Amino acid sequence: MRGFAASADGWQSHLETWEREYLAGLFEQVAVLLIPGDPAAPHRNQGDNEEPGQSEPRRGESAHDGDVLAALDFDPAPHGPSDSRAPLYSASALPALTPVINALLPDASEDPEIALEVADLTRERLRDLKHERLETVITELLEPTGAGGAVRISRGHEQDWLGALNDVRLVLAQRLDIDGPEAAEEAHAVAWEGAPEDEDDDARWRRGIALSYDMLTWWQESLVAVLLYG
Repeated sequence: MRGFAASADGWQSHLETWEREYLAGLFEQVAVLLIPGDPAAPHRNQGDNEEPGQSEPRRGESAHDGDVLAALDFDPAPHGPSDSRAPLYSASALPALTPVINALLPDASEDPEIALEVADLTRERLRDLKHERLETVITELLEPTGAGGAVRISRGHEQDWLGALNDVRLVLAQRLDIDGPEAAEEAHAVAWEGAPEDEDDDARWRRGIALSYDMLTWWQESLVAVLLYG
């Protein structure tokens, strides 16, 4: 993964195929949360033709990259309703999604009555806006339009990308219980520490989500830097 750099008509970043697919999968999972109805329902079926359990390395994926994906226990191309693997949420844990939804669609006021009144007016519009931004990013990740297959952000769409990146980071931060700088540092340490031989499923899941959070944070910061300093 390379950071964003200025191009003739915007900004672009070169990612390996597996990186784009993986990120698209993360963004899709958050997009599902913003669809009215069952948030555990599949958003896309782009991997329907793949064999279950298929683990062939993707183009540009190293042995270490494969270890990272294994730690995430996440298939970047969901296979459909029967595929229950999902690091951010699952159908059996829907009550736990309430804090995630609240992070994506926060109350506009601490006063419950005012918050409810404002939500009636703006919540669906905000939901639609966030979902549309995520779809924009997903489309570009799966079908990049930049030079040499780079992911491209055209001028005028910077805020859409920053908003979408921030929404996914908010979800990951909520799942990691990141509520301040110290917790963020702890998550960073977890992301890059070696996996112990006796690592259990919960620790493996947390390490994978921490890696995702670090990855997105670095990518977003590279975009902010090029926007500020060129």
